[in-house]
Amino acid sequence: MFERKSTKQEMGNRTALAAEVSVSAPKPQVTSKGIKAMIGAKVKISGDIESSEDLLIEGEVNGTINLKDNELVVGNSGRLQADISAKTVRIEGEVQGDITGTERVIICASGNVQGNLTAPRVILEDGGRFKGSIDMGTAVKTNAAASKPVSQAVPTADTGPGKIERSA
Repeated sequence: MFERKSTKQEMGNRTALAAEVSVSAPKPQVTSKGIKAMIGAKVKISGDIESSEDLLIEGEVNGTINLKDNELVVGNSGRLQADISAKTVRIEGEVQGDITGTERVIICASGNVQGNLTAPRVILEDGGRFKGSIDMGTAVKTNAAASKPVSQAVPTADTGPGKIERSA
């Protein structure tokens, strides 16, 4: 009795809506360096991890992790029994092991760390848990200028009053 015929405009709207739905699927996390590598929540790794890109760990890792010039994020579901070395380390989950950050180490409100931290900057957010020691000493530069001793001003008998001669 009441038949409705679809117009071309309505069909176009339905197609656009379907396109929007398919586009809204989750996309990989993108950083300025590219796509961040991820270890999923149901993944368990025993051994050493070495990477030259940023890494997000949501699973379990037993071993060592080395990200020389990159960032490591231990997600909320991440559980690590590992020694960690990275440029920046951000802990949202649990870590048992020593952590070295060449730039900084951040323990978030949901983070729990048992181990020693070594980094020039350490941030412990309100609610974050930490048990261990912190070393925030600065790294010594090993270039020729830094390794030369600083010459001291030494007064000598030849210089007279008020004059200082530097000795090498």
